[in-house]
Amino acid sequence: MSIDKTKIRDELLPEMRSYADNTPVADEHTLDCSLGINPYGFPDVVVDIVHSFDVNRLYQYPHSEEAHEAVVKYWQDYAFIEPENVVMTDGSVSALNLLVNVFAKPDAEAVMFMPTFTDMIEYSRIMGVKVRGIAMSDENNFKEDVDRLVAAIDSNTSFVYIDNPNNPTGQFLSNAELERIVSKCEELKVYAIIDEAYADFIPREESAVMLGPKYNHMISVRTFSKGFGLAGARAGYIITNKELVKYIKKISNPYMMNEMSRAITAAILNYDVQPVEHGTDFTIIKGALRDACGNKIIMAETDDRVPICLLRHIDEEVDLQKLLMKENILTCSGSEFEPLGKNCVRLRVPTLKDAGRLIKAIRNIVSS
Repeated sequence: MSIDKTKIRDELLPEMRSYADNTPVADEHTLDCSLGINPYGFPDVVVDIVHSFDVNRLYQYPHSEEAHEAVVKYWQDYAFIEPENVVMTDGSVSALNLLVNVFAKPDAEAVMFMPTFTDMIEYSRIMGVKVRGIAMSDENNFKEDVDRLVAAIDSNTSFVYIDNPNNPTGQFLSNAELERIVSKCEELKVYAIIDEAYADFIPREESAVMLGPKYNHMISVRTFSKGFGLAGARAGYIITNKELVKYIKKISNPYMMNEMSRAITAAILNYDVQPVEHGTDFTIIKGALRDACGNKIIMAETDDRVPICLLRHIDEEVDLQKLLMKENILTCSGSEFEPLGKNCVRLRVPTLKDAGRLIKAIRNIVSS
C-alpha cells in the first residue's frame, strides 16, 4: 500500500541508506571485517560496571551528570574544558545529526573530503545542505589534499566536515594540518566539525580537542563506539564553545544517553583505559596486509594505528567485496562511499589471532 508523499520533504524522497544497513550480516563461518568497531571489544572493567549497576536507576529519566563530569576530567591535562563546553549524545551519529540541524539554513553549503563518512553526507543533503566534495584521487592514493580543501572554503560555506581519522581510509591529519583548515574557518566565521570517531586509537595529545580553546568556530565530536568498544551503548559527546552549546541543546533533548550508558562511559574514563594500546597490533596487521596485497590490490593512504583501511583492486570491473566474501571475509563495499566503486572495500582489521585468515584470503585473491 502506497502513501501520499506530497507532504514529505523532497530531500527525503530519494533512496538513501547507511552502509551499516547495506552490509551483509556475518555468519559463524565468516570473519567480520566490516563495521568500524574495536576488534578487541570493550575493556574487562565493563563487565564489573554492568554487574554492579543499580537497576533502580532505570525507572527514572536519566539525569546523572557522571559521564559529563568524566569527560571534562578526561581532558583536563590536555585542554581546558568546562562542563558548559560539552554536550553528551547518543553516539557520534546523533551528534552529527544535531550539528547539521543547527547549520541547515536555506542555501547552506558544506565542504568535506570525499570519500568520507557516508551518513554525514546524507544528513546534510536530507536537511537541504549543498555538499561540496573535495575528491581524493586514486592517482595520489586517496591522500587528503589540505590545500584544495582550504581553497574551497569561502564566505558561502556554512561548515566544513572532516572525519579524522578518515572513514574509510583511516588516514589521520596532524594538528598542524588541521590548524590550516580551522584557522581559515575562523577567519571566515565558518564552523569546522572535526569528527574524531576513530581518534581514541590515537594519543590524546594529537587530538583536535587540543586546538579547541583557540578557536570559537571549531567543534570536536567523539564517540565511545570505536576505541572503547561500546557501539551498543550509544554514547558520544560534542566539545565546542559555550555559546554554540546553547543552540545545540535547543534541538537536542535532556535525556540523551540512558543511565546505564552514562554509568559505563563515566567509569571507563575514570579508569583511564587506553585504546591506543591496540595500535601496535593494528600496525603489525596492516603491514602484513599491505605486503599480501602485492600489485593487484592497493591500500590507500592510512595511519597504521587506526583499525580501518581502504583497499582498491586495480581492475575497476572487479567486485572486491564479493571476492572477499567467497573467502569468508566480510567487508563494506566501496560502492557505499561516494565516489568509490565496487573495486574498493572499507576493511576493519581483525585481532592478531584472526589476522592470518585475512592475509590468506588476500593472497588467494591476488594469486588467482
